[in-house]
Amino acid sequence: MKKNLIIVAAFLINVMLLTSSCQKGIDKPIALSEESTSANNLNAQREKKKVYVSSLDELYAAVNDAGNVGTEVILAPGVYVLNASYPNGGRLELQTDMNLKGQPGQIDAVLIDQSSLPFASFRLTPTVSVAPIRMGRGTNSLEWLSVKGGSVAANPLSVIEPDLLGNETNVTISHVYVDCNGSRTGILIRNRLDEHANRVINATLEDNEIANAFANNNPPGAGLALQNRISGSQIKLNMKGNYIHGCRVGILNFNAGLGNPVENCSLDMTSHADRIERNGCGLDLNGGSAPPSSINNTVTVKMYGSTIKENGIAQLPPNNGAHLGGMDAAGGWGSGNASNNILKVSLWGCDVSNNNGTDIYAYGAFSPIAFVAGTNNLFDLYLYGLSANAIVESFASIPAEPAGTNVVNVYR
Repeated sequence: MKKNLIIVAAFLINVMLLTSSCQKGIDKPIALSEESTSANNLNAQREKKKVYVSSLDELYAAVNDAGNVGTEVILAPGVYVLNASYPNGGRLELQTDMNLKGQPGQIDAVLIDQSSLPFASFRLTPTVSVAPIRMGRGTNSLEWLSVKGGSVAANPLSVIEPDLLGNETNVTISHVYVDCNGSRTGILIRNRLDEHANRVINATLEDNEIANAFANNNPPGAGLALQNRISGSQIKLNMKGNYIHGCRVGILNFNAGLGNPVENCSLDMTSHADRIERNGCGLDLNGGSAPPSSINNTVTVKMYGSTIKENGIAQLPPNNGAHLGGMDAAGGWGSGNASNNILKVSLWGCDVSNNNGTDIYAYGAFSPIAFVAGTNNLFDLYLYGLSANAIVESFASIPAEPAGTNVVNVYR
């Protein structure tokens, strides 16, 4: 009996040792793998290339160096006056995955001044105009600095634009003060012409201030403009804490070509705690614009706790046909063939008030001339909570459409 107990005890001890050995054999590689992955990620962050610049020569050298892919370019305090004698006509065209950063916590410590650039610096061709700061390759960001736009004489289209080539781009602009100066647009987010067909722009704007898009008499005079100008293209924009003021139009969007038809485009904009105040028109929105034709496009706007107030400034008349007021919005806009377009705007707890009498003009379709804009256009406007106090004027179609296919719905 005693011998049997000794045999059983020995067997149990062997089983326990074997189990412990197997357990160690399983756990140890997993633990090492996790440590290795974590360490690699940390090292990758630490080893991200940074280039520090303190002069205009160094800034252009850093941005134009093709070897600076994935680099963060950090600017020392100072004023950087862009000069047409440098490559690309003096434009700053960011490399793939490049970030341009000023001084964190000090928006006014770094100023990039575009006002000395001539007409030619804003032209890729005689008919294609671009911004002096261009983004859009891979993932780009612009942070913690100020930018002064070009002069009225040079007739620049915009100050900042993510139009560089790429099938999909991720762009972040945060803590940037944009003085439009003589530029027609502050930040222009667009897909344009054939090279951007089916392209997706994922854009984030946080804690920026955009002002003074009014000096140039040429349209659009917008602080922020969103444009799909080629079929199948998409814009996805997230905004938070931005302040847009002193512009002919605070935010402008449309799906419309430059002599080419536009179909199946989409634009999604989400806004949190943004301020669109004291502009000629706060927001000018539409699902699709013609001529020549704009068909089957969709625009969705969702705003949470933002303010659209004290717009309708008579001294800032929109030069693109929009009404003075808080919002001018239509499912289809223009003349000719803007059809089957959808605009949906939802406002949650937004202060929409004191906008020159009318806070929101809402249309299923609107044409500035005697011809109906198109057919089967829809505008759904949802006003929740505080937003329901907005003064709204709504019309199914201007001019009237006998068939009644253009529809506007206002829900409170």
